[in-house]
Amino acid sequence: MLNGRRVVVTGGSSGIGRSLVRAYAAQGARVLAVARREGDLAATVAGTPDGSTGLVAADLTTDGGRRAVETAAEHAWGAVDVVVHAAGTLGPVNDQPGSTLEQYPPDDWYRVFEANVSAVHFLHQRLAGLLARGDHPAVIGVSSTVGRTVRARWGMYAISKAGLEAWLDILDQEWAGMVYSVNPGGTATPMRAAAIPDEDPATIPTPDDVAPLFLRLAHPFCPEPSGSKLDARDWLDADPWEGLRGDGLSA
Repeated sequence: MLNGRRVVVTGGSSGIGRSLVRAYAAQGARVLAVARREGDLAATVAGTPDGSTGLVAADLTTDGGRRAVETAAEHAWGAVDVVVHAAGTLGPVNDQPGSTLEQYPPDDWYRVFEANVSAVHFLHQRLAGLLARGDHPAVIGVSSTVGRTVRARWGMYAISKAGLEAWLDILDQEWAGMVYSVNPGGTATPMRAAAIPDEDPATIPTPDDVAPLFLRLAHPFCPEPSGSKLDARDWLDADPWEGLRGDGLSA
C-alpha cells in the first residue's frame, strides 16, 4: 500500500521509531532510518526487505547531523514524501531527582527541549525543499499524553511535547502539505521503562501495536484531515487501509 513512498523516520534505532521503519518498509516504502547510534540502526535495518532501507547515524540537535539527513535523502531520492519525527529524549520524570520544576536541572532543561522541539523544527527547515518535491507530502509528529494534558513531575518532557503540538499546529496553517500529531499512548518502549520502571510492559501495547495509524497517515490519499490530533490506541488491531481499498484511493 505504500509502494515507492519515500519516508524519513527519526528515532529509528529503538522503540516506536524502529517499529515504524520496519512497518513502512514491509509495505513497500523506501525508508531512511535516522538516529545517533549506528549499531542500533543497523539492527533496525537488518529487519527490513533488502534494498528498502538506508540509515543515517546523526545527532539531530546539531546542524551537521541535520545536514547529513538532508544530504542522504537528496542523494537517495531527490525528494521526500513523509517525515516522521519519532526521536525524543526524556529527562528526569516522576520520582526521579530533579523532576519538579523547582529542582529541574538546567542542563536537562535545555537538552530535552533541544531534542524534542528545536531539532524537529530545524530538521524540517532542512527537508522542506525535498518535501516540496514530494508526492502528497506529510509530516507526522509523535506527541504524548502528557503533551496534551500536562502532568506534575514530567517537567520539560511534558512542556516539550506541548510545544511540539503547537509547532505542528502552526506548520499546518503555514505549510501546503499534510500535518498530523499522533499520541501513541503508553507503549512498551525503553523510554517508557525508564519513566515508569515498576510498570509491567506486558500490560501495555507494543510499538508494533501502535503502528497501524502511522501507516495510514503515510498513504498519499489518507483521508484524515491535516491538523488532526490522533490517538494511536484508537487504531490498535485496526485495518490501516480502511477506506483506501476499492474506492479509487489505493496506491
